[in-house]
Amino acid sequence: MRNQSLIIKTLTYIFLGFSSFVMIYPVLFMVLGSFTTNERFMEATILPFPNTLNVELFGNALKAGVWDAYVFTLVRVAFYMAVTLLVGLIGGYIFSKLHFPGKNRIFLLFLSGMVMPGVLMLVPSYLMMAWFPLVGGNNIIGQGGHGFIGNWPVLFIGGWVPVFAIFLLKQSFDMLPSEYEDAAKMDGAGFFTVIFNVYGPLLKPPLVALIIVTFLGTWNDYLWPSMVIAGHPQWYPIALAMRDVKIQGYTPLPLGVSNYPAEMIRTFLAAWPPAVVYFILQRYFVQGMVASGLKG
Repeated sequence: MRNQSLIIKTLTYIFLGFSSFVMIYPVLFMVLGSFTTNERFMEATILPFPNTLNVELFGNALKAGVWDAYVFTLVRVAFYMAVTLLVGLIGGYIFSKLHFPGKNRIFLLFLSGMVMPGVLMLVPSYLMMAWFPLVGGNNIIGQGGHGFIGNWPVLFIGGWVPVFAIFLLKQSFDMLPSEYEDAAKMDGAGFFTVIFNVYGPLLKPPLVALIIVTFLGTWNDYLWPSMVIAGHPQWYPIALAMRDVKIQGYTPLPLGVSNYPAEMIRTFLAAWPPAVVYFILQRYFVQGMVASGLKG
């Protein structure tokens, strides 16, 4: 029995180690490839081990507009994290603790928005932004101009009712006893005090999970900005800026020959912030999903 248990444990560790290597291999390939030269990269077999560290190329990339894209994207991330947490907390509390006619039907109506794929709403959303009245040269009926298209506010309009956040926090509120609220109200606590000062500290895991999801989604947003802000690089978020950034310092290559290390530098610069955020907060992410009753 002991030998059988040892064999099972050994096979389990071998399987987990192999699976971990399969998942980490592309990331390791990208990191090593971004520090090597194109010639060295083309000679690589399993991994492109660099013989020199081209650190100055990262500095050239930052000078080429990546730093501005970082700042703008962080501002956008902070805005949407604030909106998500604020609306999620208030909406989750309302649908969990308050009682009013049609509550369940309204909540199901909200959830129906999660069923539709986001790409289905791209064209309607684009037309709404382009035909927005009295903006961008449009008249009162939204004709004659371009609306918000091509202007930075278009990247901050929309997504103000995060259905997933409301759903996640509603599930979390359901698991908290109402006695906390009753005791707070006896002490004179108001509506927002109950939400943010009484229940808020008890919802740390799901709130951190929402921070991670919102950070990743906003940071990696590419399709919508490429539709509404194309041609205005000063307002490009990081995912879009990486597409066009020119990195100085590489030897010009013949036409049709790809500069893979340069591409991997772009990928590395775009990927490391969300990776760091996730690895730091992943413990709370798992706790938040478990506390809300969701299963992966």
